[in-house]
Amino acid sequence: MGYRVWSVSSKTWADRVELRPQSTSWERTFNHSAGGSTSLVLSDPDVAAVAGLNDSYPGQRAIVVDYDNVVVYAGIIWEAHYERDTQQLNLTHEDIWSLWDARLISEVRTEDIVNWEKTYSGLEYDTIVKRIIQLAVAGSGRGVPMVYENDYSGGRSRTYNGYNMDTALSAMEEIMDLTDGPDVDFRPEWDGAGGVRFTLRTGDLSLNTIEVNFSAPETPAQGLWIKTDARDVATQMFAVGEGSGKKTAKSPGMLVRESQSANIADYPALERVEQFKNTKKGPELYEQAVSALVANNQAVRQAGFELKLDSPILGNLWELRPGTIVRWYIRDDPYFITGWREWRVLKYSGDIDSDFVKIEFQPKGG
Repeated sequence: MGYRVWSVSSKTWADRVELRPQSTSWERTFNHSAGGSTSLVLSDPDVAAVAGLNDSYPGQRAIVVDYDNVVVYAGIIWEAHYERDTQQLNLTHEDIWSLWDARLISEVRTEDIVNWEKTYSGLEYDTIVKRIIQLAVAGSGRGVPMVYENDYSGGRSRTYNGYNMDTALSAMEEIMDLTDGPDVDFRPEWDGAGGVRFTLRTGDLSLNTIEVNFSAPETPAQGLWIKTDARDVATQMFAVGEGSGKKTAKSPGMLVRESQSANIADYPALERVEQFKNTKKGPELYEQAVSALVANNQAVRQAGFELKLDSPILGNLWELRPGTIVRWYIRDDPYFITGWREWRVLKYSGDIDSDFVKIEFQPKGG
């Protein structure tokens, strides 16, 4: 069967129409947005036979890519660029995360939004993320077909105020960036009735393992690379909360907490500042400072390789998802230490013109 590309309504995630693009690239990751592009030659009679211009209109339609009936990507079309001379239409699209950046989580959508307040307590962070998305999809024109996990009770709490104008994305990022915050993924899939739905996955996303021996004589994996980046390393983190400027009789001044890294001897002094405008309490701000430092206290290592889509190592694409564990081996290499490692899939991507899927992975914990 191979690849097929579809257009669906970005309002209902239904009304499926098949497209016949010249090319479509796609990417899947967790904790932030990923996207791709689609190119259509409008003068091609095969293109005109199956879809009209309304089926590719920015903001109103979304691109869905499946492989052997497994959805690998779904993203809203945000931009269309047409060239008259070639009659080529190029579409740029981003996945559901881009929609969360355009959804306020307040239940009030008038000027009274400044008075809205919602507190969640006695829950785990996973369930607070679920509540955030439930706020984001409630109301007229805001529905997104979702499949949720069960609620998890715990000792976490969050209060959201309408005057902060928090988007679903910013509210989730505040939680995901904590040291013990969950990873978050929205897996697109067919709903069995011709539409698309999204399954919210939180916490530890590693559900299965891909094993790759890069030193085997007939390995199906190719193009292994690794990158180490120290640009964002911090040995001291300053977290800035609500308030600004010098403390006066009329102003509480700037709320600041800081944290220093235990590996300060390994690097020169590298000081970073992070803003947390909604944080009003010192202990919460300190937790943010510690979490931001942990996320940046060492160089980031990331690697990648390619596998054929029909590789027995990969199996069905349904089994590949952000967080999948890659158990990999290499020996006799001047850069890599010989041995097995277990890293996790950070993102994967493809193009309908290619028989390969590109997989990027990193050590568990970053």
